[in-house]
Amino acid sequence: MPTAARLVSAILLAALAYLVTTMYMNALLAEDPDENFGRLLEVNVAISALVGWTLLGGRVGNQYSVAIGLGLTSVAAALFWCLFAHSVWEMLEMSLDRRFDGPMEALVGAVELGLEFAAELLRPNIILTLVIGGIVLGPAAEFASRRWR
Repeated sequence: MPTAARLVSAILLAALAYLVTTMYMNALLAEDPDENFGRLLEVNVAISALVGWTLLGGRVGNQYSVAIGLGLTSVAAALFWCLFAHSVWEMLEMSLDRRFDGPMEALVGAVELGLEFAAELLRPNIILTLVIGGIVLGPAAEFASRRWR
């Protein structure tokens, strides 16, 4: 059921995903100006909005200290699902190019790709943005839940 908390959670987590993805893209473009990102930004924003709507927006109604933990959990979940989606998509593209000998090698390749993508996120400004965003997101959703019933 649509609520203000779900809407606020989806919008704020999507905005955080937009910010972090542009930071990520700018960092990679500084290293390789010819990098092609495809639909990275749109996919990350959509997945994050969905996670914000379902996970964070659906669990409001607690104390603000619990809301901080829920905000951090939502950011971690959105990050996981974004990395999962992009690594599986890249694995499927590599499979179509016949770079894997079998399905198990493709699955292992998807995990390796996900770890490589996650390693690119280990930049202090990106980690700090994710943590501060998670700390702000939870109480904002909780405030929306209490303010607009």
